[in-house]
Amino acid sequence: MLASTADYAWARRQIADRRLAERCSVLLSAVASRLDPTQLAEWILRDRLPVRLQVQLHRLLWGAERAR
Repeated sequence: MLASTADYAWARRQIADRRLAERCSVLLSAVASRLDPTQLAEWILRDRLPVRLQVQLHRLLWGAERAR
């Protein structure tokens, strides 16, 4: 999970240096309330990063409410 541009830069380097996208599916997700998933998507598209964006679906559906 990524919370900042520094986190994204680190992840991008790891993906490239370790050739992760050639070995497995890479999922990136934004930390809720710290990084807007739209911003993360824009960075991924801008850099043509070979990853998938994963959103916290439970937060989109139910917000910060805890599961019962």
